[in-house]
Amino acid sequence: MDPLTPLQRLWRHHRNGAITVAILIVGTAAAWLRLPAAAQGTLWAEDARIFLNQAVHMGPFPALFNSYAGYLHTVPRMIAGLTVQFVPIELWANSMAAGSCLVAAGVAALVFVCSRDIVGWLPARLVLASITILVPLAPREVLGNTANLHWYFLWLTPWLLLYRPRSRSGAWMLGVAALLAALTEIQMAAFVPLLLWRFRDRVRWPVRALFLVGVAAQVVTTLLWPRGHSTADLIGPASLAYGYLINCVMTIWIPSALDIGTLLTGVGPIACIVFLLPFLAAAVWGFRYGGRLNRVVIGTLLLGSVVLYVTAIEISPGTFYDYASMTTQQLANPWLARYGVVPSMMLLALIPIAVTTRRPRRAVAALRAPIQPAVARSLRRVTRLALPWAASVVIVALMLAQFAPASTRRSGGPLYAPQVAAQMRACLTKPTSDVLPLAGAPASAWKVYVPCSLLESQNASAPKAP
Repeated sequence: MDPLTPLQRLWRHHRNGAITVAILIVGTAAAWLRLPAAAQGTLWAEDARIFLNQAVHMGPFPALFNSYAGYLHTVPRMIAGLTVQFVPIELWANSMAAGSCLVAAGVAALVFVCSRDIVGWLPARLVLASITILVPLAPREVLGNTANLHWYFLWLTPWLLLYRPRSRSGAWMLGVAALLAALTEIQMAAFVPLLLWRFRDRVRWPVRALFLVGVAAQVVTTLLWPRGHSTADLIGPASLAYGYLINCVMTIWIPSALDIGTLLTGVGPIACIVFLLPFLAAAVWGFRYGGRLNRVVIGTLLLGSVVLYVTAIEISPGTFYDYASMTTQQLANPWLARYGVVPSMMLLALIPIAVTTRRPRRAVAALRAPIQPAVARSLRRVTRLALPWAASVVIVALMLAQFAPASTRRSGGPLYAPQVAAQMRACLTKPTSDVLPLAGAPASAWKVYVPCSLLESQNASAPKAP
């Protein structure tokens, strides 16, 4: 006789689906709440000048296929196109931020689904999903705007490519996600070697085929319309290493640049290395006691965290990344780069993977001989139960402690909605063909130009005051 009630059987059958939907809903709300009100209502960089601007003047569908900086940005352009088409103009900044939060939560949900082959313990999978939304550095410049949405797809890619779908329909759904992600971020090509993992498994082919279609489209795009090269000097190895420790390691533990600077000037680089040790220890543990797939994932995350940071810095070098040459005064308030977001996610992921390896019993096998059996059993129990729970609690607590940032690069505005109201009034005395600017952050060059005809049509459709 089945001891489970109908409700329990229903939960067991649909548990993963229900949790996935919950992650999408809660993750979207959490991502939105992590943004200060000013950031929610301020357009960021390419959101204004490229994605919205081209959607307005070219039309949402033609703009979808435009390249920018050497590659395609399909998902940001989709959000911009839907915003221009269906959202009142005064809410465009909020719409771009909300759409970005929704996609980030979607990535979190996919990480939860796709990590089940690597991490069998449900709480650890929830921790991996939460890293997507709660990673401390994200609100500064990445979270809540489409200009930097592509970074989330780099975090998703290893999980997506190494996962074995449970059904053909699921494989095609994940394949569409892989296609859209690859059509948004050209650096996903760096993960092509992961396709060699069990490449004969036909269930994986839809995901991998559509992933390769997206990568091929990006390669063709960058060959036809290449990105301009920076004229700045490349960053030296010492500064790359120091910058990696500051942006990818220290930001996990310490919330602000000033606090990081205080530690750097007081203790020096050794402080960064100390904060790196738990992640290195987790990697060693996972390599030693994990299975083959665990080792592949841990190696990918370690190498990926370094390669993604170094590549991003060398493609767009600047003196503010030359940390090894900075004076003590400059290091007291170091520049924190968005390039540290995904590498720090990858470092954080090492811990839940390591402490939930499938063969932790080997870690205590060597200790059984010289100690009492009861003690050995207790040690094994701690290793299997207490360590994963303790590590999960520490990671989540560390991220939640930095849930609301003190400031972001959009905290100073300029707020978008008041500009719309002002330009609507200005259009009352101008021809409908006139085009007026609406500014975004971080500088005056980032603007969306909107014709008075559009502003007046929005104004005419607004409800009149009684």
